[in-house]
Amino acid sequence: MPEELLERTQVDEVQIAPQEDLLPPAPPEGLDTVLYEHDERGARADLRRQIAAMELALARLFGSAFPRKGIEFAVPGMGGPRLLSVDELEKVRDGLAARIQEVRADLHDYAVVEESNRELIERMTADPAAYKWVRVYNEDIGEPGCKHWHAKPKWGPLGMLMGWWRVKISSGCPLAEGLRPPEQLMATKRKRRKRRRSTERRPVQPMPQPAPRRKADDRPPAPWGDFPLSEIVIFIGILVLIAGFFVAPPQGLVMIGVGLGLGSLAGLELSIREHFAGYRSHTLVLAAAIGVPVFGVLFLATKIPVPICLAAGVVAFGGSAWLFTQAFRRRSGGALFRLRG
Repeated sequence: MPEELLERTQVDEVQIAPQEDLLPPAPPEGLDTVLYEHDERGARADLRRQIAAMELALARLFGSAFPRKGIEFAVPGMGGPRLLSVDELEKVRDGLAARIQEVRADLHDYAVVEESNRELIERMTADPAAYKWVRVYNEDIGEPGCKHWHAKPKWGPLGMLMGWWRVKISSGCPLAEGLRPPEQLMATKRKRRKRRRSTERRPVQPMPQPAPRRKADDRPPAPWGDFPLSEIVIFIGILVLIAGFFVAPPQGLVMIGVGLGLGSLAGLELSIREHFAGYRSHTLVLAAAIGVPVFGVLFLATKIPVPICLAAGVVAFGGSAWLFTQAFRRRSGGALFRLRG
C-alpha cells in the first residue's frame, strides 16, 4: 500500500477551511443561548476604536496648544487597571468628547485674544505716542520666548517731555545660568569653613584711630568712578532749561522746572559727597535743602499762616544745620570726634 501511494502522480488537493470570524455565526432559530444574547465583543471593539480616535485628536490639540498654559487636558479614569464594561467605556468616550469640545473652545478664545494683541502691536508701531508705556509679551500672542514690545520715550525724561516715543523690542530671554550645588553640600562647606576659622589664631585688632584730616587736594571720589555723571546731568539740565524758554507753556514751564531740578540735584550730590567725606563743609547748602522744602510744603499744601510756616522752616534749617555740623566734625577728625572716640 505505501508503494502504491508513492507511485501515484495525482493527489487530491487538500481543502483549507477559510479563517473564521471573531464572532460566531448566528445560531439557528430556536437555539438561542446566553452566549449569543449577551455577546458584547462587537460593541467593545467599536468603543475602543472611538476612544483611540478621540485620544489622538486630544493629543494633537495638546501639541497645537503649546506654549499656551492653563488648558486642562486630563480625563478622569475609571479607578485602576481592569477590564472596563461597556457602560464604563461609554463614559470614557463621552468624557473625551466633552474634553475635546472644551479644549477647542479654549483655543478659540486664546486665538481671539492673540489676534487682538497682534493688531495692538501694529497700532503701537504705527503710533507709539498713543500707547504710552504699553507692553505686549510673546506669551500674549501665543508664541514662545521672552521677547516683548514696549512703548517708551526715547532719551528718557527728555524724550517724554518732547513727545519722542518709540516701540522698543527686547532682545529675548536672558542667558541661562549653571545649576547651584546641592544645599547639603553647601552646608557641609560652610561647616568646614567655620571650623577652619575657629582653629586658626585670629590677629589682634588694633584700636580705631580718629580719621586724619584730609589734604587740600584729596577730593572724595564719586561712587561711579571716573564716569562724569554729575557733569552730564548738569549739561542736560542746562539744555532742557534753555529749550524751555523757546517752548510754549505749559510744556515750556515744565522743561524749565526740570532743568533747574537736574542742575540742583547734581550740585546737591556733590555737596553731600564732599561734606560727609570731610573734604569741605556745605552745612548751609544742605540745611537750606531741608528747611526751604519744609516751608514750601507747609505754605502750598496747607492753610497754616505764613509766620508759622516760616518758623517751621527756620527750625528745620537750624536743626539740620547743627546735625550737619556735627557730622562734618566727625568725618574731618575734629575735636568732637576725639572726645567721643
